[in-house]
Amino acid sequence: MQKVLLAATALTTALMTSGCVVVVADDGDGKSLRHSARSADGYVVLDRDGDYTRLAGDVNLRGRIGGDLSLVAGDVDIDGLDIGGDASIAGGDIVFSGRVGREASIAGGEINFSAEVGDELNLAGGEIEFSGRAHGEASLAAGEMVLAGWFGDLLHAEADEIRFTGEARGPVKLVAADELRNSRRNNQRGLIEIDGTLAQGGEICAISVVFAEGSRVGPSVTVWAESAPVMESGARVSGLDYRPRDGRDCDDLIDD
Repeated sequence: MQKVLLAATALTTALMTSGCVVVVADDGDGKSLRHSARSADGYVVLDRDGDYTRLAGDVNLRGRIGGDLSLVAGDVDIDGLDIGGDASIAGGDIVFSGRVGREASIAGGEINFSAEVGDELNLAGGEIEFSGRAHGEASLAAGEMVLAGWFGDLLHAEADEIRFTGEARGPVKLVAADELRNSRRNNQRGLIEIDGTLAQGGEICAISVVFAEGSRVGPSVTVWAESAPVMESGARVSGLDYRPRDGRDCDDLIDD
């Protein structure tokens, strides 16, 4: 998340677009077309080879950027945007689809991310729904998290509750309820449910863990929990090593 913080301090310009569509070409060609026919939408369509940096209110982006995207904004809707470089966003609720050629670092409230990322991915939010593709290492942190996408490298995810239905080709480190409090012991906070593929296994630390019928896990997985994992009919889990958590913090059990 360091990139997001650096972007927030570096942004010194603003774009406030209301009741129009703006088509922004490269900075050097002097083209800027403004149309009022779509005044109800209020979005920016980009077609440029350079970077795009903005400090703004709510933002809706489409089109293409050859360089980096840096935003500090309110709610953000990125619809099919093709970004050749990095993406750094700090905002409210964020919806992101499209492609990021290199790294993506995003912090927000509710994050719905369905883009493809060529390198590292960092997401931090109140709630995260991920259905995209991350080719590099991925680090995600949220209150609640649903992971339905594809991860090509190491995945480190931490939340109060995690549901994994996607595919991870590299090892995983999944943490729910890092610090154990009495209020969490008798409810669903601290639950990790696996209903997808963990091709290289990994480490899981939670209050309770469920391997649902669609889980495919191996060659080995270590589970730290307050009780033994639940294995639903049809689950295929190889090399399960269950270790009682005994009230300990996950930070003391799983190395970063």
